[in-house]
Amino acid sequence: MWMILLGGLRRRWPEHLLAGVVIAAVVAGLGALRATSSAAEAEVHDIAHRLGRNMLLLPADVAPADFYAQRYRGGLSDSAPERIKASPAGQHIKSMEARLYGNLEVQGRPVILVGQDLGWPALPDGRVPAVAGAEAARMLGLKAGGTLPLGADRLAILEVSDQPPDGLDSALFLPVEAAQRLLGRPGELSAIRLAGCWCRVDVKTLGAQIEAALPGSRAITVASVLQAQQGTVDVVRRYGTALHLLAAALVVALVAGLAIAGARRRARELGLLSAIGVPPGRLASLLVLESALVGLAGGLAGWLWADPISRYLVGAAAAAAPAPSFALVLGAAALSAAAAAFPALRAAALDPAVALRETAA
Repeated sequence: MWMILLGGLRRRWPEHLLAGVVIAAVVAGLGALRATSSAAEAEVHDIAHRLGRNMLLLPADVAPADFYAQRYRGGLSDSAPERIKASPAGQHIKSMEARLYGNLEVQGRPVILVGQDLGWPALPDGRVPAVAGAEAARMLGLKAGGTLPLGADRLAILEVSDQPPDGLDSALFLPVEAAQRLLGRPGELSAIRLAGCWCRVDVKTLGAQIEAALPGSRAITVASVLQAQQGTVDVVRRYGTALHLLAAALVVALVAGLAIAGARRRARELGLLSAIGVPPGRLASLLVLESALVGLAGGLAGWLWADPISRYLVGAAAAAAPAPSFALVLGAAALSAAAAAFPALRAAALDPAVALRETAA
């Protein structure tokens, strides 16, 4: 019986090759679809983690465009960080950077003053520790270790930074209290940057909690980016099921069509085997097994190609995606066997005399 099976595979190799190639393409496509969906989900999860670094709290009457155009005003209380920690949002926030920004003219040059608590050292001579951006140092002729008189204070330039925070090259960074004093804004802050993990809370909800804890404030997030990414994942999921069903229908139709055509061409062979006493069930199982082997081979080829295709489509993000499920291979084999079952049973049940007479004619 095995020789009959091998003979059938050998004689009909073009048909089997065609079926195998189509099945391989289907399996590879489904595997790549899953990797793409997983990569998109991973990107959404990563954005959800990074959203905290991009959450900015501003006074409600300050337009974000003005803030990013470096037109600064105060408006938040310097007690805001403690009030945020005590609010329901506090459990989600790991760190806060409270800053006071201001535009100041120093030696006839426009300079940005940034007050920020960074664990500044206490200097014994009463000078105020400060860090200068590279452009501010160039305009004002500052060097590390130098001193800059500013109002009633003297700034001790601890460092000239080539990479200042937020790219503020024309800024002088100093403690918040000193900035409040120099800018004439006691007890004020301009902005608070929040960092944390928003995985357990909706970003909009978190922003609303913070705004409720600080009336007159506005939480600026990139929630729209997250929503757009999540929408992409939802679309992939929505159409993924339809694509699986369509792929299954394609495999069934192809294998069933080839099984019917093959059974017709092998009617004489099947009739002879039936005439010598081979049970119809045995004949049918041979045809089903033949189709299952073709499905298994095609599925295995597609499974091996799914990963390279995924890497081509989504690049390095595919490395984080789970490997294509081997269930796709087994599913291809099972679908192929099921698709061939009815044509095989019908061909094997054909009366030997009728089969021999039709083929002879």
